[in-house]
Amino acid sequence: MSDRLAATRAVVFSGYGTVFDSIGAVMRAEDVLGEKAGPLARLWQAKRFEYAWLSTITGRRIDLWEVTGEALDHALAATGFGKNPLLRARLMQGQLQAPPFPDIRAVLHALKSARGRQVGLLSNASVTMLTAAVKAGDLYPLFDALISAEPTGLFKPAPEVYALAPGRFGVAPAEIAYVSAHPWDVAGATAAGLTAIWLNRGEARAEFAWAPPVETITTPEALPALLAGTAEAA
Repeated sequence: MSDRLAATRAVVFSGYGTVFDSIGAVMRAEDVLGEKAGPLARLWQAKRFEYAWLSTITGRRIDLWEVTGEALDHALAATGFGKNPLLRARLMQGQLQAPPFPDIRAVLHALKSARGRQVGLLSNASVTMLTAAVKAGDLYPLFDALISAEPTGLFKPAPEVYALAPGRFGVAPAEIAYVSAHPWDVAGATAAGLTAIWLNRGEARAEFAWAPPVETITTPEALPALLAGTAEAA
């Protein structure tokens, strides 16, 4: 049990891939995409991250909705769908309504009920995207704050984005327990001083030993007990 977790005053989740199943949203169009649904979904997600990072590094000011569209155009072309305005519109709309992972709602309820720590969401998504996904998933009452990277003009893992969370809650960076399913995001949060927890659903190999998580869990259902235990220890 980590002494650092015992000192946390807010729990902040990453968005897509952690709370929202962006790949699952693509699989809803399997009736059109067929066996290419999985490859397209994975390529789209990878390119969205890549394009966002490149935009930050090069100083290109663009929001994640535009990045998402550019990445989708590449993924559609690469998987043989070419220019298909109706399919593109359907897939983009799907990201606005990306379903929450089945294991996340009960966890958010438990954290909200405990009231030991405030609960937030920190995402590269634009305000419009983030709000739409939270409302579509009926999660809005379960968060104390929705924090978008949009005002910074940057994307995670830029430290300026992670700084939004402690600023919003009025606490020190180390007092934020940050939960993400992405190893690069965990490393970025750790480097920015947050207390990072890796949600390793697929039991993947650990990366970035220079910025490790404080804890690793394989299901978000382990989180309330983990945080309750640290609170009791404190």
